Amino acid sequence: MPATASLAKGRVSLLGGAILSVLFSSCRTIEPEPEEPGVMDQATFALADLDGDGKVSQQEMAKFKHREGLAEFDLDSNQQISLSEWQAAKPSAPDTAEIFHRLDRDGDGEITEDEAVESILESAPFVEGFRLMDTNGDGHLHWEEYLAGDGASLNATLFSGAPADQAPPAPQSPPPPTTAP
Repeated sequence: MPATASLAKGRVSLLGGAILSVLFSSCRTIEPEPEEPGVMDQATFALADLDGDGKVSQQEMAKFKHREGLAEFDLDSNQQISLSEWQAAKPSAPDTAEIFHRLDRDGDGEITEDEAVESILESAPFVEGFRLMDTNGDGHLHWEEYLAGDGASLNATLFSGAPADQAPPAPQSPPPPTTAP
């Protein structure tokens, strides 16, 4: 290749690189914002919609949250949590056996999905978070409600306490009216 052709090719290459540099000088790779733990994207929200009706009930959300956290505890993959699995998952946590026995409602030595979901549904923070996000009051979350709300408020774990510690207080009945003598 003649020297002039090589020189011309180098200039074009240099000129092209300069043009690209000017054109794309403001382009940067945008790093995704770190997600808040337990907050779902739309695809994950759709997975929580277990019956596929386009909205998520408290029951569906509680089941999803239980299944999401099951991997942390269910070491033998039998979809239940034994006391030894419970203690292995949180070896330094206080009162592990006591909390486990409160969650194991039927006393069979395993926390089943039904027992876990029942406990989550009795968790005051979970119930209140769901209620606040359900802005149309239909008892279900639609994607738009979830997106506008505080998704982290629905982060329920079995280890955060047993239902007796989290259940909302029972409503008090008003005192009977007094009559004047």
